[in-house]
Amino acid sequence: MRTVGLFSLFALLALLSPCVCFSQSPTPLSASSSAAGTVLLSGDDRPVPQARVELYLGDSGTVISTFTDDNGQFRFAQLAAATYVITVTSPDCELFQLITSLPATAPLVFRLRKVEDSPPPRNDSVVSIQELAMPRKAVNAFQKGTQLLLKGDLEGSLPYFRTVIELAPSTYRPYHNLGLALYRLGQLDAAAENFQKSIDLTNGGFSPSIFGLSMILYQRADYRQAEFLVRRGLLVTPYSAIGKYCLGLVQFSLGRIDDAQRSALEAFSLDPHAADVHVLLARIYERQHNPSAVLTEAETYLKLEPHGPLQADALDLLHHAQLDLSHLSASLN
Repeated sequence: MRTVGLFSLFALLALLSPCVCFSQSPTPLSASSSAAGTVLLSGDDRPVPQARVELYLGDSGTVISTFTDDNGQFRFAQLAAATYVITVTSPDCELFQLITSLPATAPLVFRLRKVEDSPPPRNDSVVSIQELAMPRKAVNAFQKGTQLLLKGDLEGSLPYFRTVIELAPSTYRPYHNLGLALYRLGQLDAAAENFQKSIDLTNGGFSPSIFGLSMILYQRADYRQAEFLVRRGLLVTPYSAIGKYCLGLVQFSLGRIDDAQRSALEAFSLDPHAADVHVLLARIYERQHNPSAVLTEAETYLKLEPHGPLQADALDLLHHAQLDLSHLSASLN
């Protein structure tokens, strides 16, 4: 079996390590063109006035920002439906960063943690994530590296993440994002080392690094071990769309087509805007000799990502589905 539908922007965004763990629960998308919410102080939920809220759109490099009012509230109008990197900053608080889809039907709620209030690492039997406050210089370097990574400047992001590692070697975040950049550059051995370092620092509690390492094994055609790692990550985050997507890729390459279809559909239900899933589903339907379904999935991907990284795959699938349908039509006449 061969690998299919490797990481594109969907996976890149889904795997980017957030700067802190406090975040709101995922909210469903709506047709609304605005986003509103509140910034609170973690612990007592006091509103944080004059906090800067920034939205970054990786596809275009667009950045828009606003400040909270005296009640800690903010609002953005006329937003395009997309995946954004949200960054919230306020003096004496740790930087907050989250990657999510907007607009959302429910108001957003972000809780900032004061620098001196950093909790000790969690060491329970399920998840153990080490959260350390980074020096401001390291935070700035991490932000810059992440922005370059989202823009596709992989080489440019590397020195920033390496600077963060020098300044804060005990935090997992720069190792994870450095692993992502190296993965995209094809430097799989170095990427695997950094994903593994992130996994070690979190005692296996940060599933995106586990998924990243699993995809390196997947590219090396070590499908059994890749599946083991994906399932390990799903034990940490069972409702991860990227985890289900990775599982579907591995299952497809193992020839377990029905399992792959089930995983792909679960990924799609968790993130309806995950365009890559349509390419995986098209591959699955191709194997099931269902050209009409292949056509639908390939066209959907091209509509969502007309110039996406899996464009060639989608066009190839579309072409073969059209030929199959043409032959089928001819045989019926």
